[in-house]
Amino acid sequence: MDPSYFVTPNPNFGPPEWFFFIAQFVVAIAGAYLTFMHADANPVRGPALRRLGYAMLILGLLGAIVGALRRSAIEPFTAPYWITIITVLSIALIIYAIYYATSVYPGQLAAWEASQRGKGARAAARPQPTQRSNVREGAAREEKVAANGAAPRPSGSRRAARREHKRRNK
Repeated sequence: MDPSYFVTPNPNFGPPEWFFFIAQFVVAIAGAYLTFMHADANPVRGPALRRLGYAMLILGLLGAIVGALRRSAIEPFTAPYWITIITVLSIALIIYAIYYATSVYPGQLAAWEASQRGKGARAAARPQPTQRSNVREGAAREEKVAANGAAPRPSGSRRAARREHKRRNK
């Protein structure tokens, strides 16, 4: 390939240019979706996809603008090096996304999961403290039962009444 091809203005807009132009719109739409519409509950994956979406949105819009300027035959943008620069940046983004997904993201996810191990687990059920009654309360209770022949009515909350009802009906 002749290196002068990249700097020679060419107003023709053929199939490769159309492919580039449409691909940049698709990249911009995918970036807008990841940035603004995709909701991921994972606190590690969500921000990573949002950052990728921002990069795709910016790169796609930049490529679409370059493609539109090339299609309009505006003189400095008819040179093929503009499309080449955007294509190289797109390839660099793809390479970085693959690197991030295979090397950086698994480490961040493992670190987040390790930090969540102690927080998300349910604590073991604590044993309920046993009610200790001193001798006087026990004697008073027996005296009340013996005096009128009825079971003592718990004074206090509904919870205490339910507990007393369960105790009597065992």
